[in-house]
Amino acid sequence: MHHLSGSAKPEASARFYAQYALGALALITVLFCFAKFANNLSMLAFSLVLALLTAIATPTFAYVLFATKLHNRSLLSETGFFAKATRGKAVRILVSFVLSLVAMVGLLFSVVRWGQAEWAIALVGAASCPFVFMLANKISAHEFKLAFEKTGTLVLGGVLLTLSIGVASAIVFANTPAPQFNSVLESFLANENPFGESPSVLLADVGLLTTYTDTVLTCLLSHVADASWSGYVGAQVLLTVFSIAGFVNLLCACMMPDCVCELFLPLADVDEPEERLQQRKPQAGLIVLTIVLAVVPLAAGLGAETKAAEIESIEGVSQGKQFVQDQIGVAVYIIDGKTYDQEAVEMVLTDMAGESSELTNRVQNTLVPLINASFDKRIENIDNYLDWYYSLSADYERVIRTFTGSLEEGLKDQLAASLAEGIDDSELNDEMQTCTELAAKLQEELETRLAACEVTTVPDWLQKPAEFDPKRLTEIKQPSEKLMEDNQRIIASVGGGAVGGYITKKVFDRVVGQEAKEAIAKMVTTLARSLGLKTASSAIGGAVGSFAPVVGNAAGVVAGAAIGTGIDYALLKADETQNRQAYHDEIAESIEQQRAETLAALPQAPQGE
Repeated sequence: MHHLSGSAKPEASARFYAQYALGALALITVLFCFAKFANNLSMLAFSLVLALLTAIATPTFAYVLFATKLHNRSLLSETGFFAKATRGKAVRILVSFVLSLVAMVGLLFSVVRWGQAEWAIALVGAASCPFVFMLANKISAHEFKLAFEKTGTLVLGGVLLTLSIGVASAIVFANTPAPQFNSVLESFLANENPFGESPSVLLADVGLLTTYTDTVLTCLLSHVADASWSGYVGAQVLLTVFSIAGFVNLLCACMMPDCVCELFLPLADVDEPEERLQQRKPQAGLIVLTIVLAVVPLAAGLGAETKAAEIESIEGVSQGKQFVQDQIGVAVYIIDGKTYDQEAVEMVLTDMAGESSELTNRVQNTLVPLINASFDKRIENIDNYLDWYYSLSADYERVIRTFTGSLEEGLKDQLAASLAEGIDDSELNDEMQTCTELAAKLQEELETRLAACEVTTVPDWLQKPAEFDPKRLTEIKQPSEKLMEDNQRIIASVGGGAVGGYITKKVFDRVVGQEAKEAIAKMVTTLARSLGLKTASSAIGGAVGSFAPVVGNAAGVVAGAAIGTGIDYALLKADETQNRQAYHDEIAESIEQQRAETLAALPQAPQGE
């Protein structure tokens, strides 16, 4: 083992430090290339790198364990059973191998996430390592016996180097703002799987697990930073030291390369003569054990990869993905072929169901009473029309229209005018417009909020589809859609308030428009039958005038006209007595049918309310 003593020649020291520099540079190059190409590494390449670094790190661990064994053996008699039974190194080599393997696995999965700060700290550590070991060597020379001086230098150098890295990381993190995330999922999605594109199923899975672990730690640290900045910096320093501990071990191996030779030589006791120490030769068993252990990472990696691929082919999903999905998987709804966050959608549906219910209540409590009042007034106005209809002036007007061919049109015009008489639908139209605007706003808000719930950044394997009942969305949309559709029909048929507005148009179409002619047709038929009687009454009146020469021609004409008018009035009243109520009921029935149709087109309150 190389010993840095004060009597060492400068040339020898310079050569040693040059060797260290080359070794440290090669080590950093290997780690940097590994981190750079980790995303595309196969399990074979990963296992080879792991085996190489484990082989480099194992001798330093083993040397320290050998020293502890020497100390323990110094308490035993050379001729005793325990002294003879504990001369081997195999167990401590195995322990060293396990410790090194764990340290190197941790290093490799940490180095892929190193940022500029971590690489800068690593470079500073590599540059300061010789100076740290010079200090450790001087301290060990004064504090330890010669047999344990090199072990003391190795342990103390590693501790001091770790402390220096901790100080450097504390300076970095104290001047770096803490990352902030709203959830573990957000943090996970912000951190890319370093082995995400690897052809190895196992590496991709381990990458997911380490990403999830880093995610949880990041979220915890953000909370720690909010509570105590010094606590946050301290926690970050500890994590950095743990993640870089394997790198420190490798630097120690570069500083003390002769530890490798000690791995294969027989164990030498503390008081072993110098001559006997020089005669020690490598043991074949230790060499074979070391070679076997060097192959273990490669065989174990390939075997684990085969098993992981087999499990994925059977279950359809890798174990890593399944674990992460169980922890932070996003429950989603599939709506119209798009993916939405279930929790967010539930919040939207709850809010929008309330707004939709408020709209329905407004329609039922405000709009419907206005509509009913408008229809009620038109039913009241039926008598206005029938009063006109059974007047002599209207009777003679209809006779004239009979000969001009405009009788039916005249009846329609008068009926429409009579039904709309004294009715102001402005409040109704305003309320309909307000409800329609609220419906349009509700639809727009629903679409906007649902669009905000769409899942676009979460990978498919992290999604957990849940069953969604489309009726829930339909029930929310239905009130606004009904109002919008009804409004569109009104706009298409009457434009901006033509024919007196909403109810006027509906009643006109039902009672006197193309949709319902029954009452008008009956009136026209009745008038046609009574036309002969009216002609006869006119003839009688004319005859009376001709047979009254005694009172003079003028008086005869007047008398004839009076008799004809009296006959017409009598006929009109007879028709009124016989048909007025029937006409009234038929017109009222048409209006009631239109009322029912109009109300049915509006949003309805749920049954039971």
